[in-house]
Amino acid sequence: MIYTQLVAGFIYLLGGGDLLVRGAVAVARRFQVPETIVALTIVGLGTSLPELVVSVRAALEGHPGIALGNVVGSNIANVLLVGGLAATFRPLRPGDRNVARSGAAMLLVSLLFVGMCLQGKGLTRVDGALLLVLLFAGLMVQLHDTLRAKHLGAAPAIDWVLGFPSQLPVIVLFIAVGLVMLPLGAALLVDAAVDIAGRLGVSETLIGLTIVAVGTSLPELATTVLAARKRRTGLVVGTIVGSNNFNILAIMGAAAIASGVPVAIPQRFLLLDLPVMVGVSLVLVSFSWRRRPIRRQTGMVLVGAYALYMGVLALVG
Repeated sequence: MIYTQLVAGFIYLLGGGDLLVRGAVAVARRFQVPETIVALTIVGLGTSLPELVVSVRAALEGHPGIALGNVVGSNIANVLLVGGLAATFRPLRPGDRNVARSGAAMLLVSLLFVGMCLQGKGLTRVDGALLLVLLFAGLMVQLHDTLRAKHLGAAPAIDWVLGFPSQLPVIVLFIAVGLVMLPLGAALLVDAAVDIAGRLGVSETLIGLTIVAVGTSLPELATTVLAARKRRTGLVVGTIVGSNNFNILAIMGAAAIASGVPVAIPQRFLLLDLPVMVGVSLVLVSFSWRRRPIRRQTGMVLVGAYALYMGVLALVG
């Protein structure tokens, strides 16, 4: 029964996030909001909505370990599993210099996050506030660059990746149903994850790193694989980079503020999971810096590395 609840939570989360993003894009189009702004805000946020809702819900209910594992696990899964699988369909191009710059920012954000975790006092609300301030600053820089740019290659991708309703009643219905499904799915998923951790005798952080992280990364997986099959490979790397930045800055920032106590950092987390997260981020960024494509063979290696990482977690968990 508990696993049925887990699956139902994922379905509600993914369906609710999809409907909400489609409705939001349709509203933006209806009121003639520039597509570039829509692409950088609504679409980028949309693929991380499940992680955001689950992590904040977990922190509010006194289970910040799930939020921590979800964020770090999702970032690892995005590079190794999502990027690797997408590369098996089509070699991934690193994109333009903006992707390389955002990749460098992702690496710096990851290192900052590790530094916060190494303080020894856990992630406090002050840390969370700093992460949210950096998120806001980054969005302002992106918005400024976008408004000055003459062309933005990711903007046309909205139509074929998402699609959106055109009739106002349908738009309202999409948004309303999405807003109901997201918190409901989060409640089901968090309760199921806590129960499974107790039954298996493992930490909530481990459940966050594995089951929850993979499940909430499904929107990124669906978007990037479709992008690769449609030969929009530059979008794949940009989606992964943007999602990873958002996961740390927005999701971990919000979860740290929502948690009533500092988010404790397990010792094994410092020795294994955080170094893996930084390492895979460096691998992804290195391809962007060198302007080298991620080919099918490399994609298979990335997927194999993720399977190995899951095996190590099973052994040490």
